[in-house]
Amino acid sequence: MYDMIIVGAGPAGATLARGLGQRYRVLLVDKRNFDSEARREHHEKSCGGLLDPSAQKALTRLNLALPKSVLASPQVFAIRAIDLDNKMERYYQKQYVNVDRGEFDRWLVQKAIAQRGVTLMEEASVVGFREDPHFIQVKIKQNGKVQYANARYLVGADGAASMVRRHKEFSYPLVSRMPREYVSIQQWLPVKEDMPYFLAIFDQYITDFYSWMIPENGRVLLGSAIPKSPDARLKFEYLKARLMERGFGLCQPEKTRGAIILRPRPFGSVDTGGGRVFLTGEAAGLISPCSAEGISYALNSALALVHTFMSAEEEALQRMYYQKTSALRLSIFLKSFKSPIMYSPIPRGLVFRSRLLSMPVEEKGAFAWSPKQMW
Repeated sequence: MYDMIIVGAGPAGATLARGLGQRYRVLLVDKRNFDSEARREHHEKSCGGLLDPSAQKALTRLNLALPKSVLASPQVFAIRAIDLDNKMERYYQKQYVNVDRGEFDRWLVQKAIAQRGVTLMEEASVVGFREDPHFIQVKIKQNGKVQYANARYLVGADGAASMVRRHKEFSYPLVSRMPREYVSIQQWLPVKEDMPYFLAIFDQYITDFYSWMIPENGRVLLGSAIPKSPDARLKFEYLKARLMERGFGLCQPEKTRGAIILRPRPFGSVDTGGGRVFLTGEAAGLISPCSAEGISYALNSALALVHTFMSAEEEALQRMYYQKTSALRLSIFLKSFKSPIMYSPIPRGLVFRSRLLSMPVEEKGAFAWSPKQMW
């Protein structure tokens, strides 16, 4: 009998296990094998490994410093924003830290299992659960075999496609409150020379969100968040064609991954749980509607749940956790009003023309750089 079973060992799940592992018996379940590079890559998350200032602040709150093994090369300090709708581009200075997302998750898991009360179950999936008044029975599939584990509480930290959220009847009584679903498609492309910036691409035909290219350890990560539809892959290939027209000589990808991304609405898209079931991170709908940044929300919501279990009586757990996520829900609300400015061609074009907060970049002589030099 465990005190808690956590589904998903990403930033939210690993942080929660680390925070509670000294006082509670915790079972941490994940599909990945964190000691096998091949298995880690098989379940690699389709996103770039960028830590923005809010994620850096969350790590500071957790008293964590990034080890060298987690950092990716290069560390660059600018975003090149290409607006294909308005045929303009601008450079903006950004304070991101570039990390290898697989190594980042592995580092957080190692921090978690160092706690005496944490048990890690790898290459395993939670396929169902049954809630009783005093405990939850969880059905786990590992190596083709089904087993059961009991716990006082169950936490869904299993991302946008959360099984825990899908199987819980309290979630989203109104269809209009559902977060919008996007398909994140990403390819890893080899390069000869690292880009000196992160690339953000806007094209209304492809998506009302955005696409990206991120340099990482001798490769670029080319991806896009596209509204969920049967033609999502065709739109991704169209994105590649548009980039090739601009001189980006894209070669054969090393690998392709896909995932679901949630884009919360201003009201009602965040669901923190009910009964003996809690949701955290993107499983709760906690992710930026502007940038799809989710690491800071994962870390901060996990920390909120740690503080809840450390201070609240059982009957007050759900209420206190909901209250402790109020700042995160307010952040999503405010960013929902910023999003139309960024992703609608007309207001974005006005911002680009104003050159507000943009910066000049040397593009001639010895400092010249062309996309064609990448391959």
